[in-house]
Amino acid sequence: TALSAQPVLSLFGLYNWGTGLLFIAGLAGAWGLGVSVDAGSVDLVERALLAAVLVNALVALVQGAFSLNVSPLTRYEGRAAGLLSNPVHLATLTAGGLALVVPRVRGDHWRYGAATVLVAAALELSGSRFALVLAVVVAVVMVVRHRRAAVAGVGALVLGLLFGVAIGALGGATTGNGRVQAGGETVGVSARLRVWASAGHAVSEHPVLGAGPGRFRAATSPYRTLGLVRAEAPDRLFVDGHNVLVEYATTTGLVGVAAFVVWLALACRRSRGRLLGFFLLVLAMHLVAPQFVGTTPVALLALGVAGRAELPAFGRTAMVASFVVAIAALVAAGRLVWGDYELNNAVVDFRASSSRAAVAALPPWPEPAEAAGRVALFDSITTQSPQARRDALRWDRLAARRDPTDPLASTELAEAELYLGRPVEARRSFEHALLWDPWSVRALNGLANAALAGGERAAARRALQRSLQADPAQPKVRTQLRELQ
Repeated sequence: TALSAQPVLSLFGLYNWGTGLLFIAGLAGAWGLGVSVDAGSVDLVERALLAAVLVNALVALVQGAFSLNVSPLTRYEGRAAGLLSNPVHLATLTAGGLALVVPRVRGDHWRYGAATVLVAAALELSGSRFALVLAVVVAVVMVVRHRRAAVAGVGALVLGLLFGVAIGALGGATTGNGRVQAGGETVGVSARLRVWASAGHAVSEHPVLGAGPGRFRAATSPYRTLGLVRAEAPDRLFVDGHNVLVEYATTTGLVGVAAFVVWLALACRRSRGRLLGFFLLVLAMHLVAPQFVGTTPVALLALGVAGRAELPAFGRTAMVASFVVAIAALVAAGRLVWGDYELNNAVVDFRASSSRAAVAALPPWPEPAEAAGRVALFDSITTQSPQARRDALRWDRLAARRDPTDPLASTELAEAELYLGRPVEARRSFEHALLWDPWSVRALNGLANAALAGGERAAARRALQRSLQADPAQPKVRTQLRELQ
């Protein structure tokens, strides 16, 4: 973290994502909390985790059955997401949840059979194909280990998957089975493979210590290829490796990923039971899905509880130190929540006072300054105020300084400069954005307009031609290019 190009962002991670050093420390802390529970709390933790899985599964069933436009019951791109904002995270949680419910069916057919049906149906409604593969693995493992005694659990699992398919068909939701029948939809797989290839370039550049925790996007985005843009989408960047090993190899280097693997191996070696199964299934999902604050630390907590140890109680000095640290953490968390609240107000209501408060409360990140810049630019458009114009440029420059590797921040600065009659500065900012996302359609189209404003038609043609390579479905750009030719 200290040796990364941006130590502050490497410490905190990207805004609203959180894969920086603090997130990694949180993973170790969650495991430590799990290890330190007393023997009587193991079952309590497992039941609490199971309750969380079932609550998310119930919400997912409502999302799959009804196309509601009421938060939190809305779908994400046609798929159920539970309370986790993204169906991939729901798939991760429910895949792990199978380890908590399927083995229990042998002892309580009706109650845990119903829970298995519910969890499996939610897994199906998440639309994740890899989670379906893991469900098959769970069924095979149960049959191999318990033979005829596993029939009830495996039957409930299959029934739940079919129930999810039926709900999806009735409610018009996208299911995992539906995505498989649609031909496998290799686009997502292709995009991941290409991102992992770009990560290989980044690892070769910083092989020992990596680019710094939380810096996956900055390390890999300059290596984006046309194939990746076509497979994923223009201006849609991977901020996480979607593979925990690729993520840490890129951000903490070969030393970091080796330490991570050894630590997990030792932790798993001392662990037993259903909670270990929960962790292993979540870890398997993390080979194709991003880490997430709602699943990854919980999985490490489960791993810790599965390998709990008898530890000595804290002494007086340690208790006082823990109390002081806890107070500081609560204050910091309160500031984060307040800043997030103000940022949301700025984005939704275009409220200038809220945007300024968010900039002050969330100093490491560019997003609050970007929001403040948009608010000020809108104000300058509606009022023609010279001060609003100056504010728009000031906030956008601050956002670009906070994260020079963020192509969106540089692009928004360039667009403001172009609108406010500064084409030379805009062109420089667009070119800087393209250093960090060479195939950004938004930056390429903006660069073309900046070049035209400066009378450079040839440069504009080159930018528009490259933009059409990235995204051929741009009729307005095609028309503009024909006029230039």
